[in-house]
Amino acid sequence: MADSDMTTKPRGLFDRSTKGHVMPTVSVLVERGQIRFFARALGETNPVHFDVGAAKAAGYPDLAAPPSFFMPIEAMADDERARLGQPSLIKLLRCDFGRLLHGDESYSYNGLVYAGDTLNFDTKIIDFYEKKGGLMEFVTIESTVSNEQRGTLITATRTLLHRLG
Repeated sequence: MADSDMTTKPRGLFDRSTKGHVMPTVSVLVERGQIRFFARALGETNPVHFDVGAAKAAGYPDLAAPPSFFMPIEAMADDERARLGQPSLIKLLRCDFGRLLHGDESYSYNGLVYAGDTLNFDTKIIDFYEKKGGLMEFVTIESTVSNEQRGTLITATRTLLHRLG
């Protein structure tokens, strides 16, 4: 093996040609059972997540989802993409689960999600970069959850990474 071969940076696994790609918007319907199940899994005790009467007494139109409900919304959006024959974000990026790690994440909340909401889910691939001399590659993704009447409810910025070394 030539010396130049030994000093070449590892090739990344992510499909970097997807930078700037905007995935097609998909719509999902939030159901009461989904909110109740997720709230129970989190150990929530606030009745606005379980009892419609309590939610309405608190001024909500129906059960209120916990703020971390973004993850079930994303899973529902992935299911809808599969139903429509569209690739998931993970497939589009060519993620290798044997090397994939979860990096940073941040969320901006502009409104609550309620049972009965039809939500639009949008995702854009923002950027790719490397660290540790190319031994780690990163992708930054931005997703928004919006409702036709109430606008953007959640904006999520997340980073996934592959360990390459």
